[in-house]
Amino acid sequence: MSRSISVIFGLVLLLSASCVSLGKLTRHDFDSGFYKLKVQGAEPSGVYAEVIEDSIIVYPVISEGKKVFPNTSSSMGTRISRIKKDNYFYKACFTNNSFDIDLTSIIFKSRHSRDDVPNQFSADLDVAIYVGFRKDFYMIVSPVYPLHEEKSSIRQIGFDLGLFAGIGSSPVNPTVTNNLVSQEYDAMIFQKGIAGFISINKVSVGLAVGFDNLLDKSRSSWIYNQKPYLGLIISVSSF
Repeated sequence: MSRSISVIFGLVLLLSASCVSLGKLTRHDFDSGFYKLKVQGAEPSGVYAEVIEDSIIVYPVISEGKKVFPNTSSSMGTRISRIKKDNYFYKACFTNNSFDIDLTSIIFKSRHSRDDVPNQFSADLDVAIYVGFRKDFYMIVSPVYPLHEEKSSIRQIGFDLGLFAGIGSSPVNPTVTNNLVSQEYDAMIFQKGIAGFISINKVSVGLAVGFDNLLDKSRSSWIYNQKPYLGLIISVSSF
């Protein structure tokens, strides 16, 4: 039990520190910041975009050693909703890379058959902290509505790859312990692994390859201890 308490305490500390010191790094909205801009008929270029509600002002950037600054002597601005075919930003795409920390949950796990136990699908309670690297694409889309009025907006697509670790629960019974445990109960597990996400606007789902460690005396008998599984993982919250 002391090992379980140590794991939980460590995760709480990590979660608290993440919220305080890294909160601004992991927001995925189209906010003011440095981006790589690609417009039709031109090569991608580094820019600073100032986003104010429905409007953007884009500045070229200048470099001084390893530091990059907006060049405020030159800029282009527009209302996003009013971007049309003759606008410089029509079908433009802003991209950026970031370090990502999320609170996640694996909503189901697929475990490979072991011994005489067939493939198992489980949906037990769990929570994990995910840390990875992310690339976001913010594309200006201009759909044509039935009344032929264009109203442009930002569509966000992101890709994420990283590691996760957390806690959860799993059933322990004679079937999954080769009859070495006679009781049936739910035990705490420590889970970890690698995951990849795809995000479209506010929805973020992915696949995970993970490993579970049972955190009680039955771990040596549990047939899934430290064995890989495939899971469907979702992002619960971004810090």
